[in-house]
Order: sequence, then structure tokens, then C-alpha cells
Amino acid sequence: MGKDELAKRVKVIIKRLAENYPDAKCHLDFKNPFELIVSTVLAAQCTDVSVNKTMTPLYKSKYKSPKDILKDGTEKFRDSIKTINFYNNKTKSIIALCEKLEEKHKGKVPGDMESLTELPGVGRKSASVVLGNCFGKEDVIIVDTHLKRVSARLGLIENDNPEKIEMELKEIVPPKEQFYFSMRIGEHGRLVCQAKKPKCGECFLSDICPSFNKV
Repeated sequence: MGKDELAKRVKVIIKRLAENYPDAKCHLDFKNPFELIVSTVLAAQCTDVSVNKTMTPLYKSKYKSPKDILKDGTEKFRDSIKTINFYNNKTKSIIALCEKLEEKHKGKVPGDMESLTELPGVGRKSASVVLGNCFGKEDVIIVDTHLKRVSARLGLIENDNPEKIEMELKEIVPPKEQFYFSMRIGEHGRLVCQAKKPKCGECFLSDICPSFNKV
């Protein structure tokens, strides 16, 4: 399929996603960039629900800044997040992240892709989550498992590599729509186009989906 045809399909998809998920939002609880970047790192290979259950009370009670986590120290922080998958490795990442924020950014989370991806444990996906949700950046594609799966089923991407997927979608999704497209297609993946049993009969994209009833 040519880029022009793809662009036309994407235009329809964007319109329908906006109509069905106008208020799609991040499923991680946060009140500021610091809380979101920590929770995003912790959410790797873990559910947002599990991260929220552990971290929301901790943000309210003691972890309000990088200094608070560093003051608590590695052992206490690790004990506090034991319910989260891979908490040992994630503890190391969060401690290193907080150290970098203090050393290079005066404890503040930076608002640009280059600075964010220089932080320990933060890749382009996590950076895009923070940039879109906290800094109002619209030209970011969040390549999570839902976006990857749904975009592939809709025939919008050919690659499997997250960075290549991001570049593919940036070519066909208008910059001002990229963040909202990411959030809404993620919601569609959670609610309808699920991994094991997609609800094709309920899908408002079925008439333009090449994978309809084939998954």
C-alpha cells in the first residue's frame, strides 16, 4: 500500500478514534513529571494497576522528589516496591535516575527527548509518555505493546522494532495528532483489539481493517 493510501486510511482511523475515545488518558496515576517518569520506568513488564497500587500512596506519603528517594536509600526503596515485577533491577534504575536528575537537572525532570533519553532506564517510549502527558508535546508517538499490535493489525506498519515503528507512524500521522493517536489506539487495544481475543464484531474499524476476523 502506498503512502497516500495509507495516509487516507490513517485520517479515517484518527477521526473514529477521536469520536470513540475523546478522553483517552494515561493509566498511570501522577500529579507531576517526577511521579510519571518514575512510574513509567516501574511499569515496564508490569501492569499500570500494580504500579499505581504501590506508588500512589508512596507519592503522597514520602516520595515527592528525587531527593526523597535518595534519602530513603536503595534498601528502603527496594522494600517499598517489592510488589512490582523485577523490583531489584528497577530499584537500581530509579536510584540512578534520581541521582542523574539531581546532578544534572537540579532535581527537575527535563522537557526534551534528548535529555530524557539520557536518563537511566528511560527510552523513547517512556520519554514520549512524559513529554505528551506533562509537557504538552503533540508530536510524539508512544510505541507500547497496544500501539504496536493494533497498528500492525490495521496494516499501518511493517517493522517490529519500536524506533522504526515510531518513524513509520510519524510519516503518516500528522504531528498535531501523534500523541492523541497514541493514547487512543492504546485504549482501543485495551478494550477492543486485545492480544488473544480481539473483539472484531464490536470494532468500529472493522470495515477498513485488513486483519478483520483473521486474528
